[in-house]
Amino acid sequence: MTGFQSGSFDAGAIVFDLDGVLVDTMPAIRAAWAEWATSRGVSPDVVLSDIHLTALELIRKFAPTVDPVAEALNIASRQATLHASVIALDGAAELIAGLPVGGWAIVTSARREPALRHLALAGLQVPQVLISAEDTPRGKPDPAGYRLAAQRLEVPANACLAVEDSPAGIRAARGAGMTALGVTNTHAASELRDADAVIASLAGIEVTLEPLQDVRRMRIRWKYGIEDLHDRA
Repeated sequence: MTGFQSGSFDAGAIVFDLDGVLVDTMPAIRAAWAEWATSRGVSPDVVLSDIHLTALELIRKFAPTVDPVAEALNIASRQATLHASVIALDGAAELIAGLPVGGWAIVTSARREPALRHLALAGLQVPQVLISAEDTPRGKPDPAGYRLAAQRLEVPANACLAVEDSPAGIRAARGAGMTALGVTNTHAASELRDADAVIASLAGIEVTLEPLQDVRRMRIRWKYGIEDLHDRA
């Protein structure tokens, strides 16, 4: 991969988080978990601070005596009733529409069924590789999901660009050996300082395929609103 100093670099694949990066579902997710926390006598703020974990991890952490699988299904059902609409975030549809088949993936802490439903509601394609809560027992910041994505894409992790909106997700991606690009859809740039660079929107990414080198090789450029954090003193 080329350096960030040039304003562009080559990658074999792009790996996206889902909620907060490609689609906006966080209001319903947070509302469902806040309701659940209150019903279990736990502070909603405490539970929501760990929202990057998988549902099973959250339930085991804050309600260890209940059946986590049954509880997770109930919470997922509640989330579905709260989703008046799920929309694609700015630039998401255009970006993934231009990526090669097999050249991108999603890593989410959500379960597969709601992840597929959210993509459909937002009118977005489903990638060949979608890593969900069923695929790895640990949520972000554990890097297992990103490692598995690279393995299934058959692309070295250090040749992947991960796009994340949360500090935990960025740590997970970098822990897997990927370059991490933060997007400020849910967190301020100052909270994403572990990322290699930060953008304001996916609309700021430009991808050019490099078919003469490799059908799955692409050059990724950033246009505006991006900070190169690692070049600062």
